[in-house]
Amino acid sequence: MKKIVTILLVITLMLPTIMQAADLNFEEQLRQLASKNAEGYVGPFATAFGTSLNSGFFHTAKPHHVLGFDISVKAAAVSIPDEGMIYDFYVGSATVSADPSWMIPNNELTVDLELLYPERESPTLFGDTEANLIQPAPTGAADALEAALLGAGKTQAEIDMLKLTPAWSNAVGQIQSGAVPLTTPSGLDLPTVGFAMAQASLGIPFGTEILLRYMPELEFEEVGKITFMGFGIKHNLDQYIPIPLFPVDISAQFAMQQFKVGDFLESNHTMWNLQASKKFGFGVSFTPYIGLGMETSSIDINYLVEGSGTILDGEEVTFELEGDNGFRTTVGFNLTLLLITLNADYSMGEYDAFTIGAGFTFR
Repeated sequence: MKKIVTILLVITLMLPTIMQAADLNFEEQLRQLASKNAEGYVGPFATAFGTSLNSGFFHTAKPHHVLGFDISVKAAAVSIPDEGMIYDFYVGSATVSADPSWMIPNNELTVDLELLYPERESPTLFGDTEANLIQPAPTGAADALEAALLGAGKTQAEIDMLKLTPAWSNAVGQIQSGAVPLTTPSGLDLPTVGFAMAQASLGIPFGTEILLRYMPELEFEEVGKITFMGFGIKHNLDQYIPIPLFPVDISAQFAMQQFKVGDFLESNHTMWNLQASKKFGFGVSFTPYIGLGMETSSIDINYLVEGSGTILDGEEVTFELEGDNGFRTTVGFNLTLLLITLNADYSMGEYDAFTIGAGFTFR
């Protein structure tokens, strides 16, 4: 089973762009990487997933009256910016033996491999479908050795003299011997991804409304249990403004959500916002709305490195990704046709999102 792609298809109803890429086994790609590269490869997913899940929480600032409710489906399309398509593949450093005559502590030099592989731009999960081949630079080994010697306290004049000795050639050869081309995982080529979710809201006393997002627990043989749940609360603020018949509805809202996939992935998301709206009409009505909010997103990932051909094979890698989610501005409108609601909004943040919704309401 295409583990992660299947999960996203079945649970969050990704748009057809994901479906077209469903033959790419995301988890197998992820297993080729150690944690730093996994973070670079999958990092934009944390932001995109958080942006989508934190969308569509409101389509009016006016809470339901007591026992008023709505049931709706919201779908968010998230645009992936250029910087979310690429990352610099992490190559780390290596230790080489120094000639005793160089008077280096422990006769060892730590070489920065970024100088050996200066061109390391690679596709993220959302990037190009072509795997990137990172080639060592022709002079990379010599450049890396020179930088390491400077870092060890040698002067440029001393290094220039060392370049004339066989010891220099031997050290360069040590570095060059491990300078093999590196193939990085390919991406899905997805400039836009989409997610959908069902939600229900209920009015309770004191100008307050509670919200639930929920998915029945599912279980797949290869991925384990998949669960999703979210809670939210909205409270009317204009009721405290001492102006009779205040013309605009103003509310504050808080929500939190959790999405889990077996022992492999757990994501947590929070959202706070202030929202305002103005309803025009009755029965058939039009309600423009705006929201200003803050949001967070984090994803914990746990996997085994397999198929890398390195000593990392079989190693368990665990890391947490913090999405770059932060401030968000939302503008949109809601159209009510008796008991039917239709709404659309656009959110501007680290990643932008377009959300549409439809549902049944009784206010």
